[in-house]
Amino acid sequence: MPDTPQNKRPNILLIVVDDMGFSDIAPYGGEIRTPVLQALAEKGVRFRNFHVSSLCAPTRAMLLTGVDNHQAGLGNMPPFHATNQYLQPGYEGPLNHRTLTIAEVLKAEGYRTYMAGKWHLGELPGYRPEDRGFERVFSFLAGGVSHFHDARPLSSAEAVHSRYDEDGKDVTEELPEGFFSSDFYTDKMIGYLSEQGDDAPFFAYLAFTAPHDPIQVPDEWLDRYRGAYDEGYDAIRDRRLARMKEMGLVVPDHPGNPGSGLFSAWGDLDAEEKATQARKMEIYAAMIENIDHNIGRVFDLLKQQGKFEDTLVIFISDNGANPKEPHFYPPNTEEQIERDFDNSMENMGRIGSFVSLGGGWAEVTNTPLSYFKTTTYEGGTQVPLILAGPGIHRHGVDTSQLLHVTDLAPTILDFVGVRRPGERDGKPLAPLYGRSWKPYLTGATLNPVRGSFDALSFEMFECRTVMKDGWKLIFVPPPYGENEWHLYNLRTDPREMDNLAEQEPAKFKELMADWEAYAAAVGYIRAGATKQLDVMSPDEFFQYRGLA
Repeated sequence: MPDTPQNKRPNILLIVVDDMGFSDIAPYGGEIRTPVLQALAEKGVRFRNFHVSSLCAPTRAMLLTGVDNHQAGLGNMPPFHATNQYLQPGYEGPLNHRTLTIAEVLKAEGYRTYMAGKWHLGELPGYRPEDRGFERVFSFLAGGVSHFHDARPLSSAEAVHSRYDEDGKDVTEELPEGFFSSDFYTDKMIGYLSEQGDDAPFFAYLAFTAPHDPIQVPDEWLDRYRGAYDEGYDAIRDRRLARMKEMGLVVPDHPGNPGSGLFSAWGDLDAEEKATQARKMEIYAAMIENIDHNIGRVFDLLKQQGKFEDTLVIFISDNGANPKEPHFYPPNTEEQIERDFDNSMENMGRIGSFVSLGGGWAEVTNTPLSYFKTTTYEGGTQVPLILAGPGIHRHGVDTSQLLHVTDLAPTILDFVGVRRPGERDGKPLAPLYGRSWKPYLTGATLNPVRGSFDALSFEMFECRTVMKDGWKLIFVPPPYGENEWHLYNLRTDPREMDNLAEQEPAKFKELMADWEAYAAAVGYIRAGATKQLDVMSPDEFFQYRGLA
């Protein structure tokens, strides 16, 4: 039946940024100028305890489907599969067909569906965004790339699938000279929204590649933060923590996080190293301000169209800040990066450079959390979440709820008033891992989304975690752990420093049973010693021969 004011279905704008730290944006304590996101947070609600995967593609798979990554096809992140995981159920590599995306469900309900930005869920025919419910698409199919028109891949192994796709076809012509990823994605989304010729509601997925490395910005943005980070890690961390306390994101007596100790302290750097580190953070900050600027452009269009107040806006990062340097991406080496890129101070952040944020700043940008991307410590999996729009009656800072990225798909569908079908092409779908927050967000109930008996579990790169009623059981392999389980009480030890595994044997046993139940339910496959790339080239890996 036609929509009336009483039953009008909301538009959905889902915004994802890539590898952004927990405290970078202004509504989470950051000094980076993000007035658009600040206004969005003041209009709606921002959450303190929202969790994702510790890596990009698994998060995006769960975000779009509501299904745990081990059942959605991203049980490991390509191309890091062990040989015993490769092409196994739930570890296929691309987003598998035991799932339905939000776009697929909403398109069947009459929604217009648009995507601009990073896909990272498969580049083979049948696995691209156009095959998974999106009508108009400009997407980058891999994990990361130069943000400029040269489109240089992160490594030779990534080159196989480092390509752009537009409406189902490879972009074979050279990108325009002035191309910058965040600006161009936004231009495309604005075009799709402007060209819509009817009053149907829309689902728009704006998935920035920024601030994923290489950290780069257009020249006019390069010096917006000149000198802002010359005081170093500790000064920025302390100021952010103080602002977070003022906002109520953390309690007033929350202690500063001392960091992992894996990276050089600011005082141990010489003058040249300090200048390099400060410059990297300046460029990274400019990337985030540029994202905010582009989000504002989309909001301005929706306001001009009279659609902004009818649009549910969701903003997240796909994981915590990235500590890895450019030689992390196999088969890169430090010598090769130095030879093939111009990372001089004069060229840093411009075309032809490849620098990353690095571990020291990653820990600062994740204030007050421990560790960073690739780990299931809080700094790897806890990220900002802002929601605003029709039906959102919660406001301000919410520290009470333990939420997970798989919750977003059922929540969106609940706001629209539809349910995900139980099967696809006559075959049953993998079960939803997430649950709808709509009753809580609308104020219909004060009950928590997860009660004290509900466990939340996740795993990536053999980092395994169970969270339950303020407790956290975690297993982290080297180099960030010791191949043993630790137990933390996050209520008294939010920095994850005091291992209570021996002092609390009953709680340890309880959460271990939860982990084992989760692992069995989702089909977790412990990685063997041999990596698939040890026996197969990247070209062969990404062909996924034998994929159903």
